[in-house]
Amino acid sequence: MENFPDNVIKEIEARGIIPKPRWHFLITRKVFWLLAVASILVGSVAFAVADFVFFDNDGISLITLRDAPIQDIVQSIPFIWLFVLGLFIASAYFGFRHTRKGYRYATILVVSCVIGVSIVIGLILNALDFGQSLHQYLLKHTGFYDSLIHSRDDEMD
Repeated sequence: MENFPDNVIKEIEARGIIPKPRWHFLITRKVFWLLAVASILVGSVAFAVADFVFFDNDGISLITLRDAPIQDIVQSIPFIWLFVLGLFIASAYFGFRHTRKGYRYATILVVSCVIGVSIVIGLILNALDFGQSLHQYLLKHTGFYDSLIHSRDDEMD
């Protein structure tokens, strides 16, 4: 054990290991934080559009849920936006987990916080009519979006 430091140095030299500069780790840390924040924002946009499509646009309420056939209700669920929300929640979770202290927190706590923040920001965006604007923009300017979403706007065309 007396020669342990010398053995480590010889092993490092033998393998040709080169230390990474500090800026490499700083950039990596910033990228993971940026990924987490961007994922929450995109998840919020997805929630705002999903909220508009399911509740505001189609006027889903307890009365219409009770009176509507199950097929109409299932057809009205904006699955594509819920999928995007789930994808970006997972992305934010993994981004946060790779930060310096992210591993310390329980998975359920991190996911709950990400979902909560996404929903709160999504509700704020929806209150500002961002969900409606993006939904209508995508309906008018993309061909594939209309086939993914069933909404009252489809019946008006």
